[in-house]
Amino acid sequence: MLLIGITMHKGKADAGLSKNFKFACLFSLLFALCNCNQTGNRTMSTLTVHYHRYDNQYADWTLWTWVDQKNVEIKPSGSDSFGIIFSLDIEKYPPGGSINLLPKYKNWENRDDPNRSWSRSMPKEVWMLPGDATVYVKKPDTSPVLRKAFLDGLDTITIVFSHPIQKTALATLKPRLECRIKTIQQFKSIHLIPETADSSGLVRLVLKEKLSPSDLPGKISTNGYKSGDLFLRDILTDYHTDAPLGLNYSPEKSVFSLFAPGATAVTLNLYGKAEGGNARKIALERKENGLWSAAINEDLIGMYYTYSVNGPDPAYKPALEFIDPYARCVTSHNGRALVYRDDTPIAEPPSFPISEAVIYEIHVRDFSIAENSGIRHKGKYLGFTEEDTRLPGTDLRTGLDHLVELGVNTIQLLPVQDFEHDDAVNNYFWGYMTVNFNSPDGWYANRQADASRIREFKQLVDSCHKKGLKVVLDVVYNHTAEGNSEIRYNFNGIVPHFYYREKPDGSYWNGSGCGNEVRSELPMVRRFIIESLKYWVQEYKIDGYRFDLMGLIDLETMEMIVRELRTIRPDIFIYGEPWTAGETPITPTVKGTQRGRGFAVFNDHYRDALKGPWYNTDPGYIQTGKNPESIKKGILGSIDDFADSPTEVLNYVACHDGRTLWDQLVASTEGDSSLTDTELKAMDKLAAVLLLTSQGVPFIHGGQEMLRTKFGSHNSYNQPDKINKIRWDYKQENLDIFNYYKGLIQLRKEHPMLRMTSAVEVRKNVQFLDNKKYTVPKNSLAYQITRGNSKDRWSRILVLVNPSHHPETFTIPKGKWILVADHSSAGVDIIEPVSQTNLELKPISAMVLYEL
Repeated sequence: MLLIGITMHKGKADAGLSKNFKFACLFSLLFALCNCNQTGNRTMSTLTVHYHRYDNQYADWTLWTWVDQKNVEIKPSGSDSFGIIFSLDIEKYPPGGSINLLPKYKNWENRDDPNRSWSRSMPKEVWMLPGDATVYVKKPDTSPVLRKAFLDGLDTITIVFSHPIQKTALATLKPRLECRIKTIQQFKSIHLIPETADSSGLVRLVLKEKLSPSDLPGKISTNGYKSGDLFLRDILTDYHTDAPLGLNYSPEKSVFSLFAPGATAVTLNLYGKAEGGNARKIALERKENGLWSAAINEDLIGMYYTYSVNGPDPAYKPALEFIDPYARCVTSHNGRALVYRDDTPIAEPPSFPISEAVIYEIHVRDFSIAENSGIRHKGKYLGFTEEDTRLPGTDLRTGLDHLVELGVNTIQLLPVQDFEHDDAVNNYFWGYMTVNFNSPDGWYANRQADASRIREFKQLVDSCHKKGLKVVLDVVYNHTAEGNSEIRYNFNGIVPHFYYREKPDGSYWNGSGCGNEVRSELPMVRRFIIESLKYWVQEYKIDGYRFDLMGLIDLETMEMIVRELRTIRPDIFIYGEPWTAGETPITPTVKGTQRGRGFAVFNDHYRDALKGPWYNTDPGYIQTGKNPESIKKGILGSIDDFADSPTEVLNYVACHDGRTLWDQLVASTEGDSSLTDTELKAMDKLAAVLLLTSQGVPFIHGGQEMLRTKFGSHNSYNQPDKINKIRWDYKQENLDIFNYYKGLIQLRKEHPMLRMTSAVEVRKNVQFLDNKKYTVPKNSLAYQITRGNSKDRWSRILVLVNPSHHPETFTIPKGKWILVADHSSAGVDIIEPVSQTNLELKPISAMVLYEL
């Protein structure tokens, strides 16, 4: 700030000051006043946010703020008669751009949607009300208001009040409903939600007559509250159509079909280019059961399109344009859909059951973006198509050839379905905020405005299939990027209050931790999910799906997914995360619910037992030898825990969530100065032995085989390439680790006794030797696997595991044993014959032996 002093002469200001100087003084004074809050405190770089809650409950509420990738949680700095006050230091945020604001309760147990935004052109003192997107520049009215009402059935209305209603005061409300052509003042019943409450901000009205969407718009008023609008909601859940949806293109005719049961008008906007230009507008015709359709008898190849949707309540925004949820190629998450045709060939996939899978998880960009990847198409789909790539200056393979050399046979790609992403900024994202489920994302394509994403992703799948690799997609049908009702990309703009699970007050359930939950149990939503999954299998020859937060997809939908996909591909892989990230209104699909239903789940019990919980730095078995009984359950494929068979279980020790295995080892042993990298590498090898000799399906985090680090990051979803990229020089530095994993994978693939498919086989053929007959040191493990009916060329395998930090001696069954894995190497090649029955294992090491 410019500071100006006025020279005083004999107690008076100098009368000879110039006009310019006087103007500067006045400007300085005004500038200072504009940067003071109502208490007169200077706030040059401070934004003061006043937040009012109608329930006057402010304990544990904070303000989540962000600009781009900069997030700051603000605690209240005080309070006044309006509510609590948050003070934001503007200088802590990146310059330029608005600051986003979202009140949150505790650790996201609740949030006051929608997101608000403070523009830098606004005053530095603002006010917010609950459930209101407006950031007020003057103190708003907080008197009682009927915030909104929902038509939840032909005769049922849910009213949301700003202030709680006492049960004893219900009779004094005297609701009045004014609809388009009639007024209703008599009701069958009125009660609080829940009915047992003495007071509530929610009231349910049951009408004496029936309403339909065509009766709206409507307003409801009551005594003592300002009136509010009536919105369509669960009355729309009865609408269902089996008619084809999306665009059905041919050179002769294009048919556009959209499900929009609450709409009063739907307009197709046709464009000749990806951005800008004037739209050719075509009205769709209302059909039965919520369907709207239009046929255009001409060749529209190369045209772009969006929809505009009008409706009978304020949730509809006819001035906005939305992408068709069934669009198969888009320009960006908030852009336009493209009319295209593509015949790129894809090789037939390899055929093997999930019991034979060795799954490798990788992010498209991470895989090739490093400067030393030896790959030309860095960070792109086409990076997976390049052959004979090398770490510069060496003969070490990178890219796709590296995966083939390692021996994995299935790659699981982090999300590639179109996700929320600012293309102009090019910030890094994992991709778990999906928008357009039927289009590949354009971030990984060479061009975004055409169908390159279609062609290039097909080339990725084609190259993998030709190398004997199956391709599994990580899919996010449990939530979308429309994190609150004010975010409109497709679903929220076309059928508001339909696709997401809502609480009675209209706020979203947030079991995903990402703002919403997809309403998978609703027939039309379930139809969308299943048809989308089938499309990727049929169009791209996808070999399987990993379901993010599968716990939020209802079990009936999961069973239908299994039936429908297995009809197309009997050997398709279907598995997912059997948990939620928060409370949900449905019965979640968790561990155990998969029993006998044809899909598998991630084994977090085994993960945490092996290396410690993902959410902290507590050590696990490979660091300390603790909880060996939990390790035994994992070795048996968790058939004595939550699974009917080992093929229902994915065993893993690290994935994209949480720290890498190496980072977890470093963090969990940080206080032990006696441990060096040598011991930590031994722990990593121990994890590899257990993972790849256990019954169940092994899963490897990309880069785990060369000690990948993210430098301690626990959640790198939006962190830069320097954190997330695969550093191919690590393969050179840790070639012994790579070869150890490679050898164990070969061992597993060549010996079916390590890949049993039933609990009966496992119980009959896997035995632990810790009994009176054999000496197994404390916390160590010894297990013998016999071939049973597997037709393995070896008769039995013996695995010995010593997690202690000193040598241990085991006694083993007599036999003509052959050692194929020890502390330094692993595979199928003979290290040495073993005739003695007493074996000493080095600290933190394992042995694998076999007998013919």
